[in-house]
Amino acid sequence: MHYFGIIGYGGMASYHHLRIEKPEQIRFKAAFDIAPARLEKARKDGLIAYDNLDALLNDEQIDTILVATPNDSHKEYAIAAMEAGKNVICEKPVALNAQELAQMLKVAEKHGVVFTAHQNRRMDEDYRIIKKIYDENMLGDVFRIESRVQGSRGIADTWRRRKDKGGGMLYDWGVHLIDQILCLVDSPVVSVFAEFQQITQTEVDDNVRLTMTFQNGLSALVEIGLCNYIMLPLWYMAGKTGTAQIDYWDLSGKMHLLIDNDIKFEDEIPSTLVGPSITLAPRAEDTMAVAPLPKADVDKAFFYKNFLDVLDGNAELCIKPQEIMRCMQIMDLAFLSGKEKRVMNCKI
Repeated sequence: MHYFGIIGYGGMASYHHLRIEKPEQIRFKAAFDIAPARLEKARKDGLIAYDNLDALLNDEQIDTILVATPNDSHKEYAIAAMEAGKNVICEKPVALNAQELAQMLKVAEKHGVVFTAHQNRRMDEDYRIIKKIYDENMLGDVFRIESRVQGSRGIADTWRRRKDKGGGMLYDWGVHLIDQILCLVDSPVVSVFAEFQQITQTEVDDNVRLTMTFQNGLSALVEIGLCNYIMLPLWYMAGKTGTAQIDYWDLSGKMHLLIDNDIKFEDEIPSTLVGPSITLAPRAEDTMAVAPLPKADVDKAFFYKNFLDVLDGNAELCIKPQEIMRCMQIMDLAFLSGKEKRVMNCKI
């Protein structure tokens, strides 16, 4: 049996404790929080509630700590836990920049403990569908991927509105979307360009557009927007022989697949819905096939099953430190690109 402790018993921590499927060999035992109300909630949820950090870290039965505090304190708490000999799972983003993360990884190596991030959206069904289409080359050579989340309610009135706490949408949702793209495309990122806007906020970004260009020529757009009353598709992926689109969280969407590319251009400019145009004249219907999106395997329990196997020495981490670092480096460049309003060349 492996016993886990929690630092920061807010919404995500209770989600880990009560809602995420876990192997029976993993059991959450205790929590620490600086807020009495959250400690009381932890007690009601069946946990031992420690009112100071040392008491939690000195609990010898606990071998792993989940850090689920606001983003600015992840580094402090994770390092304290690792120096106490505990393995650490850290909510995303694990740090505010790559330099902080490097310090955390150095401590993990020094003490021989397991350190990883909870990148749970690698198992979202929409992403698994896109990954299946990409991995199985259903669209031919893919040259463009667009991934976005949009809404119209702004940022909730919590620490996520505060810059000093690591608030804003690149940290909140961007870290997930970037991680998904990096796990999808097996090629170095060679340039990053980002645009940030503050439409409903004054301290942090609530609209972000980030373009990553890969060495293999593929371009990926990540977009987060919280002032969108008409929403664009979650995913749009274009290849030489097809296009796929996922419209919304209900997984509505389709693929258009090329079956005949023997295009004959007319001698005379045809009339189209856009006016006279040879280039934009519609393709003959018998040259394309409309196909449903494929089904994809989803294992919502993947994270803790893998973590247990790692603790027992039977597997490698599925969310590796070098993958966490790569994502953090892209985010660092995105913030710098937004500040300097220019493309950042790199090889990440």
